[in-house]
Amino acid sequence: MSVTLNSISTQSLLAAKHSNEPLIPLEVVATTYLGLTVNTAKRKARINDLPFPVIRLGDSQKAPWLVDFNHLVAYVERVATESQCDWLRMQC
Repeated sequence: MSVTLNSISTQSLLAAKHSNEPLIPLEVVATTYLGLTVNTAKRKARINDLPFPVIRLGDSQKAPWLVDFNHLVAYVERVATESQCDWLRMQC
């Protein structure tokens, strides 16, 4: 059975890419999706300057920053939709 790309959701694709983990390390998201260095992403996380919320599960400053999977999916879909709308506006 073949499946076209259009029938596969963003959520399914990202779940497969990130092994169905509910929380993804900020380091992975920063370099893969935001084009940021790890240090820049951590600095932005501390001042809540990322396009989605991030969390630490521990009180320690050494606890890793994590991104909720659903927040990442919503961000990717929002950016893709905005990009498509911009592209469509330019086609008229």
